[in-house]
Amino acid sequence: MAKKTYQEQMRNSYPNHPIVKPIPPSMVKSWGEGMQVLPSPLEIHEIMATIPKGEVLSTVELCDILAKKHKVDMACPYTVGILMNIVAHAIEEDKNDTTPWWRTLGSKNELKPKYPNAPEEQMALLEAEGFSFVEKGKKCVYWVVNR
Repeated sequence: MAKKTYQEQMRNSYPNHPIVKPIPPSMVKSWGEGMQVLPSPLEIHEIMATIPKGEVLSTVELCDILAKKHKVDMACPYTVGILMNIVAHAIEEDKNDTTPWWRTLGSKNELKPKYPNAPEEQMALLEAEGFSFVEKGKKCVYWVVNR
């Protein structure tokens, strides 16, 4: 079986999402009790499309938007992070899609290491919008975006 394109993954691989369910017992210690949403990739794409030039959204902020939309306590940050990567690559596959995927960052406002041509492409696109970066870490170097 041929590997699915990112466009196919974004549009077809999560047919039951969004899913609203209780926070699993294994996550209660970290996240607390309550309800969570596992969003769809198309919801992530929709939010990415609304980020104006000169602004960015972290994974944490994206999770907050999704939780409010679904009236739950949280959006699963693991699912959101995975879907952000799928959506960014899907946008890159579709040359007619101008959604600014590069304006979404990791939970510490860092560049996303699994985004298309990471980190150079995201860094160049953000620099063109006036952002600068601070290098962090000793063993594992990453770049934090200065807002």
